[in-house]
Amino acid sequence: MEKIKYYPANDLACGYNLSKIDKIINKFNDCENFDEDNINDMLELYNLKKYLDNEIYLSDWSDDDIKYYKNKINKYFGVVAKFFKSIDTNNFIDLYNNVQRNYKEDFWTLVDKFEIYINIDEDKFKEFIENHNVDLYELLRHKKITEYFGQIIREYMIKNYYSSAELLLNKYEMKHLSEKKPLYLPKELINEDKEKIISKYIDDEDSNINYLRLIANIQSNKDKIELSPKILLKAKKKAEHLEKKYFTDNTGFPIETTVIFSDKQKEAFNIKIEELSITAKYSTNWIKENSDYATLLNNFIHLFEFVDYQMRCTLVNKLNEMGVMERTLKTTSINDYVYGLGFIQKNALSLLQIKSYYNELFSMGIRLEEIIEWFFEEYLAKEFNASNFKINMPSAESTILEKCTNIMPAIESVLKQFILFVEDREINFELLEIRSEHLVYENIPSLIERKYVYGIGKEYNNVTFLIFSDQSSLAYVEKVKKSYRNFYELIYNENLKIKDYPDYSNPKINWLIDNDYILIDEHDYIKFNNKFLIMILKDLYYNEVISYWKYPKQGREIMDELEIRNVIEFESSLFSRPEQAYINYFLNKSQFNNGLDLRNKYSHTQPNIDDEDIHTQNYMMFLRFIILTVIKINDDFCTYDLISE
Repeated sequence: MEKIKYYPANDLACGYNLSKIDKIINKFNDCENFDEDNINDMLELYNLKKYLDNEIYLSDWSDDDIKYYKNKINKYFGVVAKFFKSIDTNNFIDLYNNVQRNYKEDFWTLVDKFEIYINIDEDKFKEFIENHNVDLYELLRHKKITEYFGQIIREYMIKNYYSSAELLLNKYEMKHLSEKKPLYLPKELINEDKEKIISKYIDDEDSNINYLRLIANIQSNKDKIELSPKILLKAKKKAEHLEKKYFTDNTGFPIETTVIFSDKQKEAFNIKIEELSITAKYSTNWIKENSDYATLLNNFIHLFEFVDYQMRCTLVNKLNEMGVMERTLKTTSINDYVYGLGFIQKNALSLLQIKSYYNELFSMGIRLEEIIEWFFEEYLAKEFNASNFKINMPSAESTILEKCTNIMPAIESVLKQFILFVEDREINFELLEIRSEHLVYENIPSLIERKYVYGIGKEYNNVTFLIFSDQSSLAYVEKVKKSYRNFYELIYNENLKIKDYPDYSNPKINWLIDNDYILIDEHDYIKFNNKFLIMILKDLYYNEVISYWKYPKQGREIMDELEIRNVIEFESSLFSRPEQAYINYFLNKSQFNNGLDLRNKYSHTQPNIDDEDIHTQNYMMFLRFIILTVIKINDDFCTYDLISE
């Protein structure tokens, strides 16, 4: 018979396991003596006890049933404790070898709990760890065992550098979608040992390219792991070598992105998407006929769609644009800017758009840099009475390297001017010169209160997962043969009743009812209680931020109520959090290990690159950033005027 295993997050497993409780109790009733062959029976009862300790019961159990089962299990757990306390050097290895695979970690948990390790000789433990295929991940989850055998574990980790290196990276660097149990390293394992382990891993002919990329981007931390620049460079070069080896003859999925400006294109623009191919066509004649500076800037909104109707940057990576495989299987650092194929496509398209548009305007005798200067120095003063903004964009005579070097000081200067304007409603250049603090994009304020909305807390996470996630169990009902992405689409398109769902789904459905997200109508169908509320939550789930003032009064009132319930929170800043992360990824390494660090490459030491194409590509990224800045500042002024009326 398959033994009970504690799975707190699995409704089906809970019911199946708890249904066998009487058989477990009877087994202990019938047996007075247990030997080493019964180790798995002991661990099974321990797993059953965890269900009851966490108050996970079958729905048909009465209070008396619960009391009876708890008393019985607690009584027999004394037998388990006595059994484990009898473990010593002589029987430890034999018992471990008899433990079923899915009970190995439970075995270590009870060894730790009952302090059995003090009964085991160090020589015996060393023999055991070296010869019995021990899973380090399971062992190191137990602090007291790790501390007791610290020196032995240290020596084992150095000797078995391959698995130890990947363990260190999993502990310190890898991003995990769900919270993982902590790993405890022996205090005897000093940083020099960690560096030695990592170095040997890099040199190993079977080192994994994904882990090598993690190593190359590690930001040293004395409390975690510090690697010398030589080690980082060695990992980078090894990863590059493997990339050439693996991908030279294997191009993977072809991604085609094409941007065309044509005088034969009648429509202002036309975008065609076929699988991984994007073709964007724009009318040269339309641009020439609408060549005032304001319209030329608005093209980034309406033609190139750098932002959506709420003026949110569309170019950022969104978790929900990533496929399940990308979200779960991609090896990324906890400090990485995580992105998927969709982000790569959007990045390629936007860079081609701005580069092609830049050249198209230049052929018309118009420099994009001059349009940006016009926006700050003339447009803001004329439209919003925001005078004295100054910006010096790179000149036409500058080399491409000089343009890359000079554009960031211009951008940062105008952003600091905007900060002063928000604070004082004027720009004092003497004060600007005195204020020498580093520009942090998260700290750039907005003219607008309650500008951005973000989801927070357990209730928000629960409701959005249940309704919108493609991993929610509510998205599937056996009677409905058509496949839907999530519960929202299912309920929107089908008439379903609670009885159509299996019993284990009832707690989730009842939670949605109790919290007024869904209701049961007069025909017993499941319906959304407030469609406007669901629309807001959907917008927030898919876009990760909402612009509060872009919603009508009814929507803002719903958001006000959600704030009181601690489902959302407000924040006022020029850039939203997704936009801040996007900017930091491209410009610096303040937030992400894998950031492109473009600002610092040109601000501190000019990059050792002779390829003008690379400088041109980087300059387009800088221009893209300042265009986003123009759009966000313009929207800030427009919204402020609107809500001030």
